[in-house]
Amino acid sequence: MTSIRVPTILLIGVAAALVAVAGHAGNQNQPLKKPLAPKKPINEIVQEFPTNGAMETAWKIHWATATGYGVCIQDAWYRRGPNDRWIQVLGDARISEIFVPYHRGSPRFWDVSYNFPLCEMTPTDAGPFGKLLRDRPDAAPTVVQEIRDRGLMWRGTLPGGGEKVRRGQTLLVWGCLRAANYRYIIEYGFQDDGVVTFRLGSTGRNYGGSEYEPHMHNGLWRIDVNLDGPENNSVYVVEHIEPASDLADEMSKAKTVQKPFNGGQEGWADWTAGRFTHLRVVNDRHRNKRGDPMAYDLMPIRMGNARHHGGKREECTHHDFWVTRARPDQIDYIDLPKYVADREPVMKSDVVLWHSAPMHHEPRLEDGKMQGDALRGITHVVWAGFVLKPRNLFDRTPLYPYNPVNPEKQGP
Repeated sequence: MTSIRVPTILLIGVAAALVAVAGHAGNQNQPLKKPLAPKKPINEIVQEFPTNGAMETAWKIHWATATGYGVCIQDAWYRRGPNDRWIQVLGDARISEIFVPYHRGSPRFWDVSYNFPLCEMTPTDAGPFGKLLRDRPDAAPTVVQEIRDRGLMWRGTLPGGGEKVRRGQTLLVWGCLRAANYRYIIEYGFQDDGVVTFRLGSTGRNYGGSEYEPHMHNGLWRIDVNLDGPENNSVYVVEHIEPASDLADEMSKAKTVQKPFNGGQEGWADWTAGRFTHLRVVNDRHRNKRGDPMAYDLMPIRMGNARHHGGKREECTHHDFWVTRARPDQIDYIDLPKYVADREPVMKSDVVLWHSAPMHHEPRLEDGKMQGDALRGITHVVWAGFVLKPRNLFDRTPLYPYNPVNPEKQGP
């Protein structure tokens, strides 16, 4: 079938081109028609900031939905100014798994693996400033797009004098996974200053028969960071060390240590609260105007560390960070120990970050009350997540009035 269709299409295309050329040749005064601009994909969002003034920064997002995974990001690009190019930040980013073990040892749910669907979104979900999105024209809306005020961005005295303040904005793209009795809110935030936020929110009704049994919700994320493209990304571990050493004259000093992740190979690392452990993805081929390499830092926002010991499948929870080479068929958090077994390089390559963002649910009376054999009530949302924060993407403070007379010339 293919061998017949391709030549046919080519012949039609050539014939159409000849007709068009002949038509213009016959009427030299007929104005040439401008080609139509390509239609924006249904899953593309382009958002400029601020929303109430001239464009200063912008995000371009491609999103998708997938059974079990809910809402995913396919690609994301950031623009530092009206005259700047689009810089890619993300490839595929998604919640890879949600692991829910109960204190008494059972049940132990892997909620993504059950292929739960997304909830249908309503105007109430979207709120007064939200927009309902569909992944195809004939589908029910399952994704919400919102612009929110994110509070104070900065406050201080300008060089010319006077105390000034600026509030920030964020684009949110989110959906809600209908996971039996639970509802999982999967939310991505794209801030005007280049920060990306990832959050998993747990709400719904406590599990029947275990309404007051403590348990955990482990948000296990897969993030393909493509900083200015998928190639030449290197991953480092960054930690705060205090005291700087055991020497007496250095006990009051501290230092920051940056080193290649796992010696520059696939593997794992753990978060240490006292060291403020985080990951850094660097592209040293692309630098800002000051010559510093572009980077993004994965910075945890967490209640604590989760370690589960219910068998081999749970070995993936024994560490907080994992890094692998990017392989499109490797999206299952459970298989991470297998993915890193070959210890391939993660320096100057296409890399994927994996991160555990756990939350602990200790049931309380505010979750609801028992009426007969049923719990009546809804657990309020509890959030866990992390941020990707730009480093040296700009060469100065973004969204600051260095040139208030001609702000469009400020640049990055």
